[in-house]
Amino acid sequence: MATPEHLEKIKADIDAKILGGEKKHFLEFHFINNTQFAQDFIDFISCLEPLSPRAGHDIIKRLGGLQGEERSTYDQIVQILCELVIAKKFIDSYPPEQGYIYKWEPTDKAKTNPEFMIIGKEWRLLVEVKAPSLIDYDTKNRAAEMQLPSRLPGMKEWMTSMAGKEPALPLDNKVKDYLVSAEEKFASFNDIEIPTYGLLFICWGERMFEGVAPLSNEGCGLLKDRSFYEINGEKVRFPHVSGVIVTQHQFFIQQMLAERPPFPHLSSLAYGEYWAYNSPTNPVFCDNIYASLRLPSEFNQVLQTVAAGESLDPMGNIVDTVFWLHRPDSFTQRTREDKVGRNDPCPCGSSSKYKKCCGRS
Repeated sequence: MATPEHLEKIKADIDAKILGGEKKHFLEFHFINNTQFAQDFIDFISCLEPLSPRAGHDIIKRLGGLQGEERSTYDQIVQILCELVIAKKFIDSYPPEQGYIYKWEPTDKAKTNPEFMIIGKEWRLLVEVKAPSLIDYDTKNRAAEMQLPSRLPGMKEWMTSMAGKEPALPLDNKVKDYLVSAEEKFASFNDIEIPTYGLLFICWGERMFEGVAPLSNEGCGLLKDRSFYEINGEKVRFPHVSGVIVTQHQFFIQQMLAERPPFPHLSSLAYGEYWAYNSPTNPVFCDNIYASLRLPSEFNQVLQTVAAGESLDPMGNIVDTVFWLHRPDSFTQRTREDKVGRNDPCPCGSSSKYKKCCGRS
């Protein structure tokens, strides 16, 4: 429990680093008005500081350096807050009172470091958290009639031939870069007596399938046999990454900062409860079949994940193609409105007559 003196020190740090800058800060509304987000943030920093000295101070300093109203600044703030959400979940699930040790931004053989490390009696876990900037990607998706979540061979050409224009392409190179970075960081830690697992979190927006498909699509996924990522003709594997968890926390945090909680029981920095009534879509665990150490099921139970391909919600499943039905100029909308004779070529693009294809029903 933080002492009143400790809390006052944290608030003074916030006043100096976040509210004391020359430019506006995206979080100043919350700290000036002492919103629920501000209270949750201060509570978490007060819990974090005893576990990892100066970690809380460094987080406030990082946030304080992100002044101004540029979109890139906002994205960096969301990235830091995603890190806090994931860290808080682990601290709540593996409390220090039970002997778990936390190290913030740990290093070993190299200067590169993951977000944090947890050391238990029987394992050590390295955690890396990423939150991609999605504003440009979302803008392209909104303007497109179709979307390709992963680079399945030949799918782009097929979709283009159907609609007469290219679909919105996947953000798979960004996901690949996250894996490459995580592999480098996790590989820099020496082996010890207990197993060391590496876990990458990718905090996505509402449409998690955009992050899941590039990882786990059997035809091209980065963690699968037919991965699209090659160097000199050889598939690139990530043996130190035990798995990847894709979540919606970027979307949750953005809604929280706008004072629009997406779910009534979800607080500002909460990871969430996913087996309750009216809960969000479960985070998705993307297994790495080439990992030297596969992630124990214990972590997936604690984090309430479902395996890639097993989600009942399309938002979290492996999706090959997306056709946006609600857009008035979309291919699917046009084919509905066009009058097609029974003996005319089917508008879906097949070589069959309409009556023997989509018109059979």
